[in-house]
Amino acid sequence: MHSITLTELTTKSDLRAIIGAISGVLNIDKRSAVEKAKNLPLVLAENLPANEAELMVNMFEGMGAGVKVEPELNAAPVVPEKEPREIRTELPEKGVHWGCLIFIMLCLVGFAVFASLKYEWIMEQFKPSPAKAEKLLHKGDISKARQSIQRQLYAKPNDTELLVLQGKYYIGAARKKMDAQHWKSYGEAGAMPELDSAVAFFRKAESLNSKDGSIPRWISVAELMRGSIDAAETTARRAISIEPQEPDNWNQLGSVLLAMEQISQAEQVFSNALKINPNNAAALKNLGILNLYYTKDVQRAANFLFALYSPKNAIVEDIDSYQLRIDLASAMIYDFNPPMEKLWPQALPFEEYESKRSQIAKNPRLKNDYLLQEQLGLLYMSKGEMLAAEDCFVKAIHLNPRAESSRKMLAIMYMKKEDYDKALKIMQIAADNGTRDPFFWKNIGFLQKYYKIDPIEANRAWNRYFSLGGDSYEQRVRKERQ
Repeated sequence: MHSITLTELTTKSDLRAIIGAISGVLNIDKRSAVEKAKNLPLVLAENLPANEAELMVNMFEGMGAGVKVEPELNAAPVVPEKEPREIRTELPEKGVHWGCLIFIMLCLVGFAVFASLKYEWIMEQFKPSPAKAEKLLHKGDISKARQSIQRQLYAKPNDTELLVLQGKYYIGAARKKMDAQHWKSYGEAGAMPELDSAVAFFRKAESLNSKDGSIPRWISVAELMRGSIDAAETTARRAISIEPQEPDNWNQLGSVLLAMEQISQAEQVFSNALKINPNNAAALKNLGILNLYYTKDVQRAANFLFALYSPKNAIVEDIDSYQLRIDLASAMIYDFNPPMEKLWPQALPFEEYESKRSQIAKNPRLKNDYLLQEQLGLLYMSKGEMLAAEDCFVKAIHLNPRAESSRKMLAIMYMKKEDYDKALKIMQIAADNGTRDPFFWKNIGFLQKYYKIDPIEANRAWNRYFSLGGDSYEQRVRKERQ
């Protein structure tokens, strides 16, 4: 018995016929056959008799495809040693089975009809295009994107769409390098050759098409990244003069003005983008960033963030929005709780700390006593040994699932680290256990509202907080409830 594998397609292959044959052999539709043909090798059949395998090989090789047969058709059969010879009583079959002949004929007729109707569509699936290259860029597969763009540019060296895509590739490569090198801010002009290449490709595209406003906008992006602020402003304003109704052009100018610390002008420019499109995500995010980090208006920043995700959408995990949610939550957490040092266990002199730590560590009941684990965790926490403290609090909770004070300390630690997923999870377990400590319900509310962007869940938590009597922040929290 033989297996047949399609191994190679070349420019000389009859693609339309091959696609039809794959469709018939594998009993799949033509679109699926195209997708499979893109990812060779492809197993066409297994456990075929020699005569049927030979027919299939001849069929695909006749269409210009590379085919592999295992074992080889003319290979001598392997005869096990010392095995009794099998005695066959039936007559050997001759020729090709009628069912197989009918099947092959149907395949040939089917792909011949399909090929005559869908030839252009088949060829289009294998043909590279700017749209496919841009999808690769968006997916972050910049290496494949570059190969695709360069192949197309070789054939069309003055195609402005491809030149812009090549510039975008270099911007992506620069950002990837910045992330790998942990850049906190953009470098000075000329600090990164990828950005110089990006600007060169964008400017060539602009020289060929001066009426496309997106090209000077991309020049501005690259110039801003390499620290050429004046050039970034000039090209951003040129983009607006060409396409004043494009929100992205206004957003780019606003980003340049922020870099120039012209805060009020940047705010007006971002607002212009919102006038064009009140739901423009980039403008809403930019105004949230501006108000949180530059004008320090937390509530106004939050309003833009709520508008960004209203009606409630899946939160897009781009780095700017993610950091904005973290920083908004941090501002509110710190504003509606006592100073962190008051929530933190008081640090002890080293000798006293070491004496207590050693005494607890040597206690034979430590492994089974959640209170001792908790005390040891508090000692570690007071000295800033977070991993050791976390381990002790987790052990205390395992020994006593209702160890509420251990959960509270973990929540405080996680909130200080701004690990709000862990903080919310540990506090929600305390809430599910029916905690009566307003600390949990209050902070669940703030994390639900500002980190998860879920005001409904926030209000549910705060209602429970009020029913328990609240705390010294009760009146201010009431203003937060929607």
